[in-house]
Amino acid sequence: MGAFVGERRLFPKAARLILVGVVASALALQFAPPGTADAEPSASSSESAATAGPEATASPTPTAIPSPTAIPAPTISAAETASPTPTATSGATQPAVVEPVVTEPPATKPATNPPAEARNEPPAQADADLADPLTVRSYMDRGYLTKAYDAPLVISGGTAPYTAAVSDVPPGLTFDPASLRFTGMPTQEGYFRMPVTVTDSSDPAQSVVQEVAVDFYDYAPPQFRTVTGSEKFTDGVIGAWYSESILVWTVGGQPYTTALVSGALPPGMSWGQNAASGTPTAGGTYKFTVRFSDSYEFVDADFTLTVRASRPQPTGFPVPAAVLGEPYSAKIATVTGGVAPYRFWWATPRHMAGSLSWHDPGPDGLTIDANGVLQGTPTRAGSFQIFVYFSDSGLYNQWVFSTVVTVLETRPPVVEQPPAENPPAPAVPAPPAAVTPAGAVVPASGAELTSVDLAGVELAATGLESGRLNATLWAAVGLLAAGAALTAINSLRRRRNGPV
Repeated sequence: MGAFVGERRLFPKAARLILVGVVASALALQFAPPGTADAEPSASSSESAATAGPEATASPTPTAIPSPTAIPAPTISAAETASPTPTATSGATQPAVVEPVVTEPPATKPATNPPAEARNEPPAQADADLADPLTVRSYMDRGYLTKAYDAPLVISGGTAPYTAAVSDVPPGLTFDPASLRFTGMPTQEGYFRMPVTVTDSSDPAQSVVQEVAVDFYDYAPPQFRTVTGSEKFTDGVIGAWYSESILVWTVGGQPYTTALVSGALPPGMSWGQNAASGTPTAGGTYKFTVRFSDSYEFVDADFTLTVRASRPQPTGFPVPAAVLGEPYSAKIATVTGGVAPYRFWWATPRHMAGSLSWHDPGPDGLTIDANGVLQGTPTRAGSFQIFVYFSDSGLYNQWVFSTVVTVLETRPPVVEQPPAENPPAPAVPAPPAAVTPAGAVVPASGAELTSVDLAGVELAATGLESGRLNATLWAAVGLLAAGAALTAINSLRRRRNGPV
């Protein structure tokens, strides 16, 4: 009976001890510093190395077996080979190795000038066989009417000096046999062939008959053209790089040259390579004279160049689709600044293949007027990429932009929606959705919980806020205190009543 009573008393004590241990552990974890309770133990360096995997142990390097040292063979110099004189080695006299020397008979050197019989040639040979063959041509193969012509014959090969005779000399020219030159002023246009007989001074003499051709043209002074096609250069802008060249050609004598002979270009610009280039630093209109020269004549021409304070600013706009065969009008570009009126145009991409070039098809039938409006009646359907350009009255040309113009084959049908019989009531705007803050606890079920902002809050190892007690721990502490109080009351009651 006593043992049974002892066991009945032992169970409550054990339960109380367990409850006290659990509560004490929870309190210790709750109030532990975050650096101690929250941090997970990090693996030591030895554990990390063990976790990463066993490291291969390097096998001992086998000891290399020394190879036998090769004994160098004795080296015998040329002097030792040639002479049987013994060579002293380590104080001892050793006989030298003597190799037999093979003596070859000296090669018979051919005579520098063998006799003619040895060469199997006749004793006397003309120097003409040793010379290059004769050739002849004219130094200048073109000339111009009413312009002086002076050109020598160019003779090569054979042996100088030469003699020449020419027949069928063009009208207005003469040939001088002493100087071997054509001189004069051609009076007839055309292509002329002149038979020329040339003889050299070799023994025996060489002789050749060849034709020399010359072409005579009607002369014209140098011709030129600017980009604008007139005496006015395109306008420049202060502070902007400028370069515009003049196209020059001539049927006269080459080469031709250009030079600035009077007037002045805008400050910051200069003339060179048939072009005015530089960065103008002052506005205004400038006049200057350029001289074009060839081998015979020169021509002077006056030009003007205007420098503006600012350049015109263009703007491009995308346009809606057009319909094939229907009138169309849409604003596609505008310009601010510059000098009105303006001129607009479009072009399609250009392609090159060797000497061939072609443009992509475009929206035929549409043009851009002076106000930048794309208008007309399209005659081709499709989608076309175009480049829009403009120029003002100052001949300032500029690219505006690239866009796509679409021309539909037919106008798309307009779908009308029937009116609703009972128009729906205006929708009530829904309240804005609540934004769950970072760290808030959201239940998995449909129950609503008050969100708690845990941003910046430190948590203990128990998962609860570090350094505080929540309702759960307070309930556990209360139960522990109540159990301790009941235990004390039962003990006092047993002492008063005595043992049972």
